[in-house]
Amino acid sequence: MPTVDLNLLHILDILIEERSVTRAADRLGISTPSASRMLARLRAVTGDALLVRAGREMVPTARALAMQIEAHRIVEAGAGLLRPEAMLDPATLDRRFTIRANDGFITAFAASLAQRIAAEAPKVVLRFAPEGESDDDALREGRIDLDIGALREMGPEVRIQTIFRDHYVGLARPGHPIFDGELSAERFAAFDQISVSRRGRATGPIDDALDAMGLVRRVPLIVPYFQSAITALPHTDLIGLVPRHVLNGIAPLKHDLRAFDLPLPLETILVAQAWHPRFDGDAGHRFLRQAVRETCARSFSKES
Repeated sequence: MPTVDLNLLHILDILIEERSVTRAADRLGISTPSASRMLARLRAVTGDALLVRAGREMVPTARALAMQIEAHRIVEAGAGLLRPEAMLDPATLDRRFTIRANDGFITAFAASLAQRIAAEAPKVVLRFAPEGESDDDALREGRIDLDIGALREMGPEVRIQTIFRDHYVGLARPGHPIFDGELSAERFAAFDQISVSRRGRATGPIDDALDAMGLVRRVPLIVPYFQSAITALPHTDLIGLVPRHVLNGIAPLKHDLRAFDLPLPLETILVAQAWHPRFDGDAGHRFLRQAVRETCARSFSKES
């Protein structure tokens, strides 16, 4: 099928409205000969004269009049698509957003984020999806809107924004023997611990820090979720390690647990949100990203 120049619809609309090649040329900002050539192209494409001489005037043919309304509608619709997006009114935003995050983030922030969204954009639905096994195509394929987690390389086309910084803290039951003496790296490594890893790994940054000090810890229990580790701690002599922000979501268990700073030099955890660049200019998606960022910031400000 031959390609049709859609600019001809705009020219057709003006020619029929003005009923004059000269006046149409003035509106289009082109010369009269150029407008005449455009009319000739339209006649060739449609197989109709479109404008015919009637005395000193030109009048549209029946076919031209029949085409004018639809041509004008298409031109206006096209112009609307290309105009800058109007300022978003969150109250009218009717979207379903899917956010991929681990259970620690969901436990800490899902409720407060949902409250904010409900207050400002009541038609929006938030769906939290669990972390996948290195499924970096989910953003590119549009299966998720945001990917939230520890900062990492996700490919050159993915947009990444740090939303907060955090660090690990230790958790144990209040009567745990680790609290019976001064906490040191040696004392910390002496107690059995829980590892949280969705990939089933027993080692990580904690072990690297201990190794640099000539120490090794024992990890007899590995679970995929922070919540699983936290619920096990009050009933064992195991030690759990969680990012500080995870404590925000475990208020009902805080009386059964005691947090402590780790006696290890660990790097700061950078937690980021990632999205595909096709959503850079999407007002609804910008609203979501801002809500996530500000909800996290507000939570940390309450702690300080």
